[in-house]
Formats: sequence, C-alpha cells, structure tokens
Amino acid sequence: MNLEWVKKNKKLSSKILGVNFLLMTLVLMFWSQPTEVMSENEKAMANVARLEAQVSGSSSKAKASSSESIMKEYKETQKTQLRVFLVLMFISGVGFLGYGFLKKESPLEED
Repeated sequence: MNLEWVKKNKKLSSKILGVNFLLMTLVLMFWSQPTEVMSENEKAMANVARLEAQVSGSSSKAKASSSESIMKEYKETQKTQLRVFLVLMFISGVGFLGYGFLKKESPLEED
C-alpha cells in the first residue's frame, strides 16, 4: 500500500481501519468464548493428579491444590488481559470509524 494514497485519502483509510478493528474485535470475542470441552492439557493434568493420588495416597493433595490454584489464577489473568485488549481494540475501532465520518471544518474568515 502506497503511503501517498493513505495521506491523500485520510478519511477513507480511517474508515477502513475502523471497520477492520471492529471486525477483528467481534471475531476475537466470539472465538475466545469458553467451551465446555476440556483441553488436552487439562485432561493430562487431571490424569497426572489422579495417578499421583493413587500412588501417594492423600498426602499429595496440598501439591495438587497449589498447582490448581496457580492454573486457575493464570487462566483468570489471561481472560482479564483478553477483555482489556478487546475493549481497547473496540474503542480504537470506533474512534477511527468516527474520525472517518467527521466533516472537515472550513476556517472562518474574519474581515
């Protein structure tokens, strides 16, 4: 894309950028919706926890609970970061789209 075209058509390029941001936000929002299916890592962690519980009895519950709490905290942090990113992307998309529809003000001539 030629930079001269962008400078020449600021409003149109701003509209295009705003629409792209909004579309990417919608796609990411629906893509990141939680699923009911467990991931392969979660299945593997559950299997390892079961095997450890069988081998060592109930003494490894403290280890399992600490790793579970770390994993839950990690997932919550990821969800929060994704929400913040999507909100910022949505706001910037609306801003670019709004700027594309602003009319150019003509300077007032004083006599």
